[in-house]
Amino acid sequence: TMKILLHSLCAAALLAVALPLTAQETKSLVPAFGTEGKEHTLKAKDNHKITGWLPKDWVDNSEWAAVTITYSKLPDPPKEGVGAIRIHVAKVDEGQMQLTSWAGKLTFKKGAKYVVEGWVRSKDRAELKFGIRQQGDPYEFYAEQDLSTTPEWKRFTFNVSFGEDKEGVVMFTKPEVGTVDLAG
Repeated sequence: TMKILLHSLCAAALLAVALPLTAQETKSLVPAFGTEGKEHTLKAKDNHKITGWLPKDWVDNSEWAAVTITYSKLPDPPKEGVGAIRIHVAKVDEGQMQLTSWAGKLTFKKGAKYVVEGWVRSKDRAELKFGIRQQGDPYEFYAEQDLSTTPEWKRFTFNVSFGEDKEGVVMFTKPEVGTVDLAG
């Protein structure tokens, strides 16, 4: 399940961004990255196409780029009840793959600690990036991390805190050809 949460994650099997409140309180700020979803087909720049299954309320935001991408729902997530997808970037002529919740601008509070956890894998050890990015021009990342992979599911954790309030979105990116599995 992918969520942005307020406070501790208690070793839960989810992809999460967390804010501290009290020791036990949590609140989701983005849609779950779960087992429900639907098929998508988008036209991308220069006759490229983006197709496949994405979790409910998650979207590919790459139609501006000259990229060909296929998303597939996986039957073997790292944990029961967890959503998992395969991201196959077949061709990149310009731009990059961008997967986001587009839950609207999120406010990241000064001094709050945010945590993102999940799993990645790739038979060819392809990389995926995760970041928190401005929603508008100049589209800069406030914080990002390369998610290295192994052929088996590998847990990742991303921790960040900001020195001032920020507004942005959570986003996964892949600027090169390759196949990566993502679960939360």
